[in-house]
Amino acid sequence: MKLIGIYTKNFLLYHDLIKALKTREVGYEVISDPRKIPNRIGVIITSSLEKEKFKGKRLVIADYCKDALNAVDRAIQVLNEEGRSKEIFIGIDPGEYPGIALLYGERVIQTWCASSIDEAIAIVRNVVEEQREKGKLIIRIGHGSFACRDRILESITKLNVPIEVVNEYSTTPQRGLSRIEKNERAAIRIGNTPGKRLEAYRRTRKPTKGEIREIQAKSRILSGGRITIPEELAKKVLEGEITLEEAMRIVK
Repeated sequence: MKLIGIYTKNFLLYHDLIKALKTREVGYEVISDPRKIPNRIGVIITSSLEKEKFKGKRLVIADYCKDALNAVDRAIQVLNEEGRSKEIFIGIDPGEYPGIALLYGERVIQTWCASSIDEAIAIVRNVVEEQREKGKLIIRIGHGSFACRDRILESITKLNVPIEVVNEYSTTPQRGLSRIEKNERAAIRIGNTPGKRLEAYRRTRKPTKGEIREIQAKSRILSGGRITIPEELAKKVLEGEITLEEAMRIVK
């Protein structure tokens, strides 16, 4: 794969870009002369004030991006545009603040830590639309946090993308990280781990007593204490046969 080129006279931008490149562990080269670009450079990160030096080259304009890490992620994506036949994975670490990762094969392209489940669903939808034509898409979601997981699944199953459920026990990141880092790294590991196709997972999985009680408790909360769905309906909700709302309507 070709390298990312860096060119800027802005010291602060240069420092931030180098730090971001090392974080992403990708190959890069600092360009000293804009008139002499080695063939091994596939894309150049520069500033809007310096972009005119590189007419006809593939560029990422750093100050048009959210931050230096986002600029590097975009540059990686440009380099990987050539590998359209590769598998593209979207890893999701479900929870109150879901982690999301976009991977081209094993290469991390971008990560997010959503502030809510709704934001996570919106991010996944956008990523699917942006990546749909670039390769074979597979969504991989962790099996834990079942209530959050099922809310996400309820929306993303409509995207017509294969979904795998991944056993999270072997994907928990190391300690000493911030919540954002933990969730994003967990999403990367989930994206890199083959899982069981959603349809097969739902057929073979047995709901636990704790999960059943949690679904029953949720039905009480949603109904203002008027309804507690029976265990059999709670199992059907957990197995994906019906939604919680449908189960509550049956009880009514």
